[in-house]
Parts: sequence; C-alpha cells; structure tokens
Amino acid sequence: MTTLNSGASVGSYLRFFIRPVLAPAYILVFFTIAVLGSNSFVPPPARNMKPTIYDDGKSCPNNCDAHVVFHKSHNGTKNAFDPTSSRTSPTACVVGKSCMLCFSAADNSCMTATYRGGGPARGRFDFTPAYFDENCPKPNLPAAFGAMCREAAPGINRLNRLVNCVANPDDPKCATVITAARTRQSNDEVFYNECKQLGEAAFNRKYRDQPARQRSNDCAYEKVGTGRNSQGETWTKLLPGACRTGTFVGKDGTDCCNGSLYEAALLVTECRQFFVTR
Repeated sequence: MTTLNSGASVGSYLRFFIRPVLAPAYILVFFTIAVLGSNSFVPPPARNMKPTIYDDGKSCPNNCDAHVVFHKSHNGTKNAFDPTSSRTSPTACVVGKSCMLCFSAADNSCMTATYRGGGPARGRFDFTPAYFDENCPKPNLPAAFGAMCREAAPGINRLNRLVNCVANPDDPKCATVITAARTRQSNDEVFYNECKQLGEAAFNRKYRDQPARQRSNDCAYEKVGTGRNSQGETWTKLLPGACRTGTFVGKDGTDCCNGSLYEAALLVTECRQFFVTR
C-alpha cells in the first residue's frame, strides 16, 4: 500500500501517477492527426449542377468552339476533375484539355468536355451552342444534359420551318433583318475597338458625361444596365460590337446569336428575330 509523504498534496500525488499514463495517449492523438492531415484529403460531396448555354461573342474562348466554362470553385472537385484522376481523388482540369463533368453525385451523371476556364456563377456548367450541336444527338447522355436537349426539340422543329438568317444571311427574305443587324454591329464596333485600344477605364473616363456609352466586362457589355424583364430582373446587356463577325447580338442583349438551332430554341426569344417566314 502506497502512502503520501509528509507534506505532499493529493494533487501532486495524482500528477505523479497519472502523467506517465496520459502522456503516451496525447502523443498518439497528435501523431494520428498529423498523419491524417498530411496524407489524406476527403473532397466535399458533389452538388447538383445545372447545364446552361452561352455565346458572349469575342469574349468566348477559342472562337466559341465546343467547350464548357464554370466557376473556379468547382474545378478539382467531384463535379469537375481531370479525367486522368478520379472522383475519390480529383485533380483540377487544365484549360484547353478534356474535363470530366458530373451533374450530381451519381456516377452516370458524368460526361467530358473541353475546359476553357472560369465563367458563370456557382452551380452551372456553361456550354457553348457548338457543344450542344455536337453532343445532343448522342445516346446515353447524363439526365441533366439530356433534358436540355429534349427541351430544345419542339423549338427546333418550329424553327426548321423558318429561314435561319444567321446561317443563311444571303437569302433574300433575310435582307432586312441582316442589314439592320450588321448596321448595329458596325456602328458599335467603332466604340468596342476604341475601348479595347484605350483600355476600359480610360474609355469610360473619356465618356464620363455619356454613361450610355460606357462599357464593362472587358468592353463587351454596357456599364449602366438597361436590361429589364416583367419580373423586375435587371442585367447589363451584351453590346453589338462584341459579337464575332457573322454573329449578332440577340433581342435582350444576353448572347450573340450564331445560327445554332439549339441556342435559338433554348434561349427562346433571344434569337427569334433572325428566323423569318419562308
């Protein structure tokens, strides 16, 4: 039986006997945390992503070929990763290379696309019209993307009964609408080019007394938003001079209309003016 020395406190007695037992436990915990922290990473769960369509003209990378852009926060996650890696250990997609895109946690929600960099707000994969044109006819599409293709089908059937003036600008029936679109584009392109040459900040200082002339988003959009719909939503419009040659800004200034039937069908009214009666 152990007895306390004369003058020894109960606290010192407990520290003497308990410290040797507890110390190895603390060491084991710290060692475990260090090992886990340095050698393992559990990626966050996949979220549900929405496919959208876009063509913002000269700002659209690589002449707006078949590709995707998305918010940088999704890159290297279970939603978007280099196909040479995996969903359990994803690495970031590289600009100009193939990227695996997953619309949900389901493994059958994935498809590949060429990654062209950052773009819209979180929660969206923004595809070009060329990507829809190229991929919608394919079988076994992920549900989210396939739903967009099916959504476009009735509109495409209606549009096929009309003359596509962007795709056929020399058709006599398109003369009026194409002439007007080209005039708007060439008039605004003067200011787009000036803005690019001076730099956006200097351009806007020059036109400080003409706010309607000022531009934003690398000179492609108006600075003072004039877009408004019946729900009270507002936006800054894409300007005519920002569209590539042979493409024209749509009715509400959200996109450049490039003749794609999927674009025209999915954007509903934006490109409708470029389809005329046969």
